Amino acid sequence: MALWDILGKSLGVPVYQLLGGKCRDSLPAYASGGWADVKGIGAQLQSYIDRGGFRAVKMRVGVMDGDVATSAARVQAAREALGPHIGIMVDAHGTFSVREAQRFAHKVENCDLTWFEEPVNADNKAGLAEVRASTDIPIASGESEATRFDFRDLITSGAVDIVQPDLAIMGGITEAVRVAALASAFQLTVAPHLWGSALLFAAGLQLAAATPNCTILEYSLGFNPMLHELAVDPPVVQDGFIRIPDKPGLGVTLNPDFVQRHRIL
Repeated sequence: MALWDILGKSLGVPVYQLLGGKCRDSLPAYASGGWADVKGIGAQLQSYIDRGGFRAVKMRVGVMDGDVATSAARVQAAREALGPHIGIMVDAHGTFSVREAQRFAHKVENCDLTWFEEPVNADNKAGLAEVRASTDIPIASGESEATRFDFRDLITSGAVDIVQPDLAIMGGITEAVRVAALASAFQLTVAPHLWGSALLFAAGLQLAAATPNCTILEYSLGFNPMLHELAVDPPVVQDGFIRIPDKPGLGVTLNPDFVQRHRIL
């Protein structure tokens, strides 16, 4: 990612221009958080919507709830609070067993979920395919994968609908471009995993700008100074959309005061 940033800055162009040019000026974003209990989840997610005009939100489910029924009840409460026109994604962080994930999906089938993320352990691709085959909720996964070969196996096993490369884990922008092309060949969409620093977010945004099958971006509303304070010009969500920056390279400048405060010598 650093080398792409250097190249873009040396040429005076955004990274997306090096990837073939942008195919849109902005992208919809979904607010990522959602840890509150069944009584508070609706208000918590609504507060995200109010902060940035988001039209979609993501909440956590799985082992944190203790059992499948509690996870399902929280999702039902979220849908009831937000109404039918807000997209809801759920993320289990790989903590359900295959059978638990299937039971959960069955219990929330009336909630019209946008996707069910990492239902089971990322290493269990066969189990993930079982879950996908048993529900019509789209399955999202990929943040733990390291190469295009891992994504090839994920896709060809019939385990995923939305691929989620994390550019800081799977080889940066170059490998992510290959993964996006692979997903396109199977008519799948891309939603980069952006739960990290402002630099990771900026790299994912540049990739998304030049990737036609990238449809939405994650925007963390949890406590994350590395995302919200590391850059002088952090991403801004307006009316649920993030505008693609036109500055050279990755389009961000590090905040030297933040870096100095958190240096470890």
